[in-house]
Amino acid sequence: MSLLSNIYQLESVLKKENVGIDRVVEAITSIIGCNGYLIGSQGEIMAMALPNGNDCVKSSQKVDRLKPELKQRLGFTFQTAANIPVESCFFHEDYCARSNLMMTIIPVRNNRTTSAWLLLAKPEEKFTEEQLIMAEISALVTSVYLYENNAFLTVPEQERGDAAKMVLDSLSFSELKAISNVFKALNGTEGFLVASKIADRIGVSRSVIVNAMRKLESAGVVESRSLGIKGTHIKVKNMQFYEMLKERA
Repeated sequence: MSLLSNIYQLESVLKKENVGIDRVVEAITSIIGCNGYLIGSQGEIMAMALPNGNDCVKSSQKVDRLKPELKQRLGFTFQTAANIPVESCFFHEDYCARSNLMMTIIPVRNNRTTSAWLLLAKPEEKFTEEQLIMAEISALVTSVYLYENNAFLTVPEQERGDAAKMVLDSLSFSELKAISNVFKALNGTEGFLVASKIADRIGVSRSVIVNAMRKLESAGVVESRSLGIKGTHIKVKNMQFYEMLKERA
């Protein structure tokens, strides 16, 4: 079946009345030919479909969330990570995953914030380029479904703190220095700046600031809007991030 036919097939599922997220994930896994899990921000399994059988040999044990290490790994996944060999189980602290398993992780974004992830698993074979394209499209479709069905929940304060700490820990020394200077230049939580001017002043490349800002946006702690030659408008969405940044600066 062609890529276009697969897209139409997925679209047809969304057009049905009262379709649940389980049905959406089932359609995704059927089209791509893999197992699939929709993972929430706390590592909970929002939906899953296993047409290829269980990925854990402890199949009799009910699972409802990822193990902490994998949840943390997803939290640092801001763009698609494809064809990763699975070395241990998704759910348990031992090696009870089926052998020769490959996984692909795709962030599901809501207004630039990563609020969920599609975790796709496939035994023996790598995901092909066409399957990865379909996975990207599936993440977009999932995002639209969750938004339209009000499934993106308000982030509680503890989770905001976790997100702030996680993204700060992910910044390199140069990125942290750059972001600290960005907010010093703003002199607050919202304003305009020209990244190239800050980069020249502190002696880093403009790409360092751009990459750091992408991490912050993906984690949902800031939002930005390019204004062309006038610069970029930046606004802090997570005040805990702002306070933590001031402590580290």
